[in-house]
Amino acid sequence: MRRAVIVFLIVSGFAASGQTDNPCPLSSAVTVDGNADEWPMVWVEDGEKTFSYNVCADEQNLFVRLRINEFFAKRKTGAFGLTLWIDPSGKKKKKYGLKFPAGGAEAEERMGQINAEGKPGSSSGEQADYQKKADRMMIANLEILELIGLADDPITATRSGITNGIKVAIDVDPAGAYVYEAIIPFKSYRLSRANISELSVGFETGKMVPPKQKSTAKNPATAQGDLTPSQLSRMQGYQGMQGNPKLLYSSDVWTKLVLKK
Repeated sequence: MRRAVIVFLIVSGFAASGQTDNPCPLSSAVTVDGNADEWPMVWVEDGEKTFSYNVCADEQNLFVRLRINEFFAKRKTGAFGLTLWIDPSGKKKKKYGLKFPAGGAEAEERMGQINAEGKPGSSSGEQADYQKKADRMMIANLEILELIGLADDPITATRSGITNGIKVAIDVDPAGAYVYEAIIPFKSYRLSRANISELSVGFETGKMVPPKQKSTAKNPATAQGDLTPSQLSRMQGYQGMQGNPKLLYSSDVWTKLVLKK
């Protein structure tokens, strides 16, 4: 069997790294469909309990699974996208990345569909069911993705049409979390695994960029074209979502895979 590693990591700022002798799951053992139950390892949880994840590599591929548990991290993923960053220098450089979901037009279309469903009922059960349905609608059967770092600008492609070997999927698990899986060949980003000692992998949600506001003499807080958190929290929705200050900031976590000692 090809030499492979699995890394189990504890996150504190930049994740500390460790290594085991267990084999990394190969492409023949992992079906990229957003159901990650076949992965033979325990989830690693970040310090804020926003993400759970595992990252490993064999000689050809990087394998990634991610579980997004936190409410607003899911909102930002569905509405504004999720970027998987890959840094072959072992730091946190955002040169190579895969953005999926991509947000943008697909997300706007989904939020329009959710709004068209009407408001949920008043009972807690009806609201919970509505939320679960909305979560699923935001990420079901997405096609658009962006490849970052292969050209001056991100390359837009589709999951069904991509030809460089990348496989990626996202789904909702029974507990309501988003589950993301990806297999990324090193060669798809023109990287040679043999030349990489430490590979940093980051997960970063998108964030809401508030619409520009005209400055007024009575409200200097908007002079820079930004909404204050208190204004944002009172804003009556943004592209189908209730305004909240937490949507202004990306949620992210980085981890490190040791490929060579």
